[in-house]
Amino acid sequence: MAASHYSLDNLTAIVDRNRIQNDDFCENVMRTDPLPDKWQAFGWHVQEVDGHDLSQVIEALEKARDTRRQPSVVIAHTVKGKGVSFMENKPEWHGKAPTPEQAELALAELGSG
Repeated sequence: MAASHYSLDNLTAIVDRNRIQNDDFCENVMRTDPLPDKWQAFGWHVQEVDGHDLSQVIEALEKARDTRRQPSVVIAHTVKGKGVSFMENKPEWHGKAPTPEQAELALAELGSG
């Protein structure tokens, strides 16, 4: 509210919207929908992007930079653990470190190992 009140157009927040919090899906712990409407209600310029598409993220950040008289938020829709078969969209991996063997497998699946 303060950011909007003071027209902080040099402020941009990025929300990693992976739909998981702590050890379960947000809808089971604490619903946050409609998230874009909530930010907008507090006076923020809201953009939603595919957080895995860097061109969309960059374009949104450029638009945020050019937005005047209000702060901006980029809601980046992502999938937790995307591209790793045993981690993708699994709440139990939200705050858990892989074993060395799991890390090696994950890197191999991502094409980095």
